[in-house]
Amino acid sequence: MPSSLYSSPLKSLTPELSTQLRERNERFLFEIISTNWKCQLCQTADELSIFRNAVEILHDDEQGFLQNFRKLVPLTVYDTYQPFVARFFSEPCQESEVIDLFAPGFPAFLAVSSGTSGKAPKYFAKYRGITYGAPDTQSQSVWTYRLTCRVLNVFRGDQDIMRKIPMSGVVGGLVRLLKGWDVEHDEDRMSSKFPGETAPYAVGMVTNTPSHLLLHALFALADRSVETLRVMFCTTLLDMIMYIDRDWFSLVDAIDTGTIPELEDIEHRHLHADPVRAAELRAIGPPSNTAGWAKSVWPNLKIAPSTASGAFSSAVPKVKHLLGPDVMLETPVFASSECFIGVAYHTGDLNRFRVVLEDGFVEYLDVVSEDVAGKLCAAWEAEPGRHYELVLTTCHGLWRYRSGDVVELLGFAPDDGSPVVRFVGRRNGEIRLDTVLVTEAQLVESICSATQDTIGQVTEFTCFKDVRKLPHTIGFFVELAQEPAMLGITSRQLAKQRLADALSSTQQRIASEIDCGALGMPTIRVVKSGTFTEYRKWRGELGEAATIGSCQMKIPVVMSDTIAQEWIMKRVELEI
Repeated sequence: MPSSLYSSPLKSLTPELSTQLRERNERFLFEIISTNWKCQLCQTADELSIFRNAVEILHDDEQGFLQNFRKLVPLTVYDTYQPFVARFFSEPCQESEVIDLFAPGFPAFLAVSSGTSGKAPKYFAKYRGITYGAPDTQSQSVWTYRLTCRVLNVFRGDQDIMRKIPMSGVVGGLVRLLKGWDVEHDEDRMSSKFPGETAPYAVGMVTNTPSHLLLHALFALADRSVETLRVMFCTTLLDMIMYIDRDWFSLVDAIDTGTIPELEDIEHRHLHADPVRAAELRAIGPPSNTAGWAKSVWPNLKIAPSTASGAFSSAVPKVKHLLGPDVMLETPVFASSECFIGVAYHTGDLNRFRVVLEDGFVEYLDVVSEDVAGKLCAAWEAEPGRHYELVLTTCHGLWRYRSGDVVELLGFAPDDGSPVVRFVGRRNGEIRLDTVLVTEAQLVESICSATQDTIGQVTEFTCFKDVRKLPHTIGFFVELAQEPAMLGITSRQLAKQRLADALSSTQQRIASEIDCGALGMPTIRVVKSGTFTEYRKWRGELGEAATIGSCQMKIPVVMSDTIAQEWIMKRVELEI
C-alpha cells in the first residue's frame, strides 16, 4: 500500500498537488459529460435544457464543456430521474424507450436503494461494475451477499424479448457482474459452491432475512478454515452472531448430523456430518458475551470487512468484543446505491476514506450555504474542517445529484491530493436499519397520525433503534397528555398496528420488511409525565444550553447520543 495510507492528511494542498488534483478531476468529469450528454435524459430533461443547448456546438471542446457544466447544470434530486426510471416498468418495456437512457446502451442492472429516504423505493441504473473491493478467492470467506432479483424484460416490438435486466440490491448486482453470473442460468448454479466461499450459491437466493443469516451462520460454523467475515453492515454482522447465539444448539446439532434445518430448500450434500467439528464447537460454546469468541471458533480469522461508520457504528463495540483483538474490523469502502465514493484511508480507522475517481465526479456543497449549484466547491477548492453534502455526477447518468450524505473534509492525501473525508450522517436526521432508512419527517408524520385515537395525544417524543431483540425495529418514546394507566388493552394493541401502518404509508418497503422478518413491529414506550422537561434541564446542566437556554433546547426526533438514550430509558413507566 502507498505510504500515504498511514500518513495524516494534509491540511492544505501544495500548488503541485492542487494542479494534479484539478487535472485528474476535470479529465474524469469531461469523460463522463462527453459520454452521457447525448443520452435520452440529458437530451430531454427540463433541468438540463439550458446546458444541452449551450454545448450543442462544442464538439470536443473540453474546457467549454466544463465551464458550461459549472455554470448551467443545476442541483438535481431523485424527482428529476424518476419519470425516466419509470420507463423500465412500463408494460411492455420497449427498447427505444430505455436504450441510451442515462448512459450509452442498456444498464447491466437496476439497483434498488437499500435505505430509501422517499415514500417509494429508488432505482438507479448501473451500466458497469467497479474495480475496487473484489474479494480474495484464495482465502475462505463468509460473504453474505443477496442475489435475489426481479427480471425486467425489454421488448423490440410486440413479441421479441431482446434484453433481460435484473433489478436487485447494489451489492448483489455488482457481485453478478464481478462473477459473470447472468440471471438466465441461476437454476444451473443452485447446487454449486464456489471457491473461497463457505455457503453454496442457493443461500444467496434466500429471501427471508433470518433464514438467510442462519444458513450463512451454519455453513460458516461448519468451516474451521474461515479467514474473512464479509458482511455488508456491522449491525447485520451483530445480528448474525445474535442468531447464532439464539439457535446455537440446533446449528451445532445440524453440523453433527449433516442435516440442514428446514429453513429453505438447500441441498444437503453441501453439509457433511462432522461430529469432530461439532464437538469442538460444543466445547467453545455459544457467543453470548464472550470476548474473542469468533477467534476461538475460526482460528484463522483475520479480518471482518463491514460498514461500521455512520448509523452502523452503534454495533462496533459489541462486534469488536466478540471478534477479539486479533481480528481486524474494517470499513473497506464508502459507497451508496447511487455511487462508489471512496476507499478506506487507514485500515485502523472505521470512518476515514480517500475519495476516488471510479464511479463518479464529486462536488462539495457546504451545509451552511444556500442549496444552489453556485455554492458548490470542487475537490481542490474545499476547506478541511468544514462539513459538506456530497453532490454526484456519475458514469451512470446522474447530474449534480444531491446525495444527502454529509462528510467532514479531513484534508488531502499526501501522495496525490485526493480528498480524505469522514462520514458525518445524512443531511436530515434519520433512523437507519439494514434495509430501511426512515427520515425525521416520516417519523413525525407516523407517530402523530397513529396515536391520537389509540393511546391519545403525544405531547413530545423521541425515537431510536430498538435492538433489544431480533429482528430490530424503531423504538418510540412518548410523553402523553393523559395518564397511561387510563389506556385500555385494546387501545394499546391497536396503537402498535396503527403505527406500523402509518410508517408503511410513508415508505412502501417497511411493510414488506416486517412481513419477511427483516424488521420488527415498532415499539412504543411511555415515559413519565414531565420527562422531556427534565431532559432539557438535564442537558442544560451539562452546559449545552449556555447560549440558547434550556427552554429553547429541542428534543431530537432521532436520539443518537447513547448517554441520552440511557437517560430516557430509565424513565419508561409503560410499554405499549
